[in-house]
Amino acid sequence: MARASAILVATLVSCVSIVDAITRAQPSNSLINKVRELHAALRACWIPPSLAHENMTISVRLSFKQNGEILGVPLITYTSLGISEDERQAYRAAVDDTLARCTPLPFSHPFGGVIAGRPIHVRFH
Repeated sequence: MARASAILVATLVSCVSIVDAITRAQPSNSLINKVRELHAALRACWIPPSLAHENMTISVRLSFKQNGEILGVPLITYTSLGISEDERQAYRAAVDDTLARCTPLPFSHPFGGVIAGRPIHVRFH
């Protein structure tokens, strides 16, 4: 019971941290106008898996629609060497969770028109 309570508290703290990071990176009335802002918004949503390694990196290639939704299926293009298949799958799931939680992104109309359909790469540490 104590372990379940500790997990619940850790989850709640993570959720508060995510909301705080998103708010700092992307104020609610602000639209994304640059690729740099797009990267920052996604990284602010990133929650590494519980078995996270300090030097672990995973990269994903994805495209967006003009309205900020993901276009197609994101592709994992790189994961750090020297990790087990279970760790690799946990990181892939964390990327999927991040994208599901954070999209659609609030693109400005001009930026959405420019970025739509173009592949971008995002690296998570």
